[in-house]
Amino acid sequence: MENRSFALGLGGNLGDVRSAMRTSVEKLLDDERISELKVSSLYQTPPWGDVQGGDFLNAAVCGLWYGDDLELLELCRLLEGCFSSPVKKNGGARELDVDILFLEGGISSAELTLPHPRMTLRRFVLVPLAEVWFLKVPGLSTTPAMLLKRVPDCSSIIFQGELHSL
Repeated sequence: MENRSFALGLGGNLGDVRSAMRTSVEKLLDDERISELKVSSLYQTPPWGDVQGGDFLNAAVCGLWYGDDLELLELCRLLEGCFSSPVKKNGGARELDVDILFLEGGISSAELTLPHPRMTLRRFVLVPLAEVWFLKVPGLSTTPAMLLKRVPDCSSIIFQGELHSL
């Protein structure tokens, strides 16, 4: 098995989201299946869609993954579970949401479709992702920066500083 590029979207709007994200980044840095982790800045955004609660904090991370597709999904669920975030959010507020945005050689299964099917519609995903990923998104024919130029989402996004310094 070889290393494959991946990116995750981190978000939350309940409790101490900044702390939850920092803890999650630390856990990602400690995972031996991950290398070359890059962490975006933190951004404040309004809820997207029919989600309860106030504004979200959002960030993105990318790096190299040495593992199975579903192991990455399990890791994301483990991180969410550390903060009592359910797998099925059903529009509820959450302290931490971790979405796989892409995984090189992405898959589609009952549990996981990659690249993330709605990432191209979400400014709160693309702004932090464009900060750490400059190449074409695996499974798409363009970069996050190019996707941002045509994203239909016009919601505000406010820089909130660095999430983590490596």
